[in-house]
Amino acid sequence: MIKKIIVGNGLTKLMALVMAVALWLYAINRHTRDLTEVVKLIISTPEGISILEQSVEEITVHLRGPQNIIDDVEAMIRDGKIQARYALQESPTGIEDQMKQTIPITIEQLNLPGAVKLVSVRPDKVDVFLGKLQQKRLKINLQKKGEPAIGYAIANEFVFPSEVEVKGPLNTLKEISFINTVPVDIGGITTEQNRTFPWRIAINQKVMVKRGDKNISVPVVCKEDVRVWLQIVEQQDTKYFEKIKIKVMRPAEYPYGIKLQDEYANVRVKGPKPLLDKLDAESVVLYIDVTSLKPPGPYKQPIGCVLPKNIELANKLPEVRLDIREAVRSLETR
Repeated sequence: MIKKIIVGNGLTKLMALVMAVALWLYAINRHTRDLTEVVKLIISTPEGISILEQSVEEITVHLRGPQNIIDDVEAMIRDGKIQARYALQESPTGIEDQMKQTIPITIEQLNLPGAVKLVSVRPDKVDVFLGKLQQKRLKINLQKKGEPAIGYAIANEFVFPSEVEVKGPLNTLKEISFINTVPVDIGGITTEQNRTFPWRIAINQKVMVKRGDKNISVPVVCKEDVRVWLQIVEQQDTKYFEKIKIKVMRPAEYPYGIKLQDEYANVRVKGPKPLLDKLDAESVVLYIDVTSLKPPGPYKQPIGCVLPKNIELANKLPEVRLDIREAVRSLETR
């Protein structure tokens, strides 16, 4: 009887233990969370060394930990407060020109709370190519973005100084002769900007080099900036007018009759595009002056032209053949 009680109690205790473990596992699983996020990888180098190429700039981490802490970690990653950082210890004296180094990625590179476990990281190794730094003077290449206002163009540009001193990887600087400015926004500029120059423009802190079939961006350091002058002019264009009537210029008491062989002429003019866009045929005056002409004819007279300010002829006008005769009333008087 006693034995049955003991055995019975033992089974009850065992069942209680199993249930307790199950409840504990349930509680743990309920309050534990997994998180997979992309984290930025930042690699720092000692003075005199630069990174020429880095196989990846981001890593994917699989984390596990208490749910409330993982929730905070997720928000911190998205705000950029948690990153992977690695400090290279390579000395510049150990690099003649360039070298490759493989970096293992572990939890030590992540500033995670202690309760968070790093389950996995992809990739778990990163290749970097290191280069020794040197200084070199490079020519300036002015980078522009946008377009001038309609009807305007850049006639000339001037940059001072024309060269700047740049510090960068030895093997990279061997391959290049110029460095770009940061892009200058010329969108919508007109001749009004001619009074605001010079502009002070910064230098882009990277250069592009070819590595196989890829263009690689290599960071450099330039502590100088440049001043930029741009000559903005109204864009020149031409406009063609057909059959402009030729006016005859003569004194009020001119006693002779004039007959033109061609009473109309075509004309092409040139000037700033904004002005030409507004120019119509009525603003173009063609004429011949017969003040000094007397019978008999025929005569050949050059065509004169009156145009608005800043507009001029794009080609030479032809001469006009004309006949000159006594006026009809003069013949009747005789």
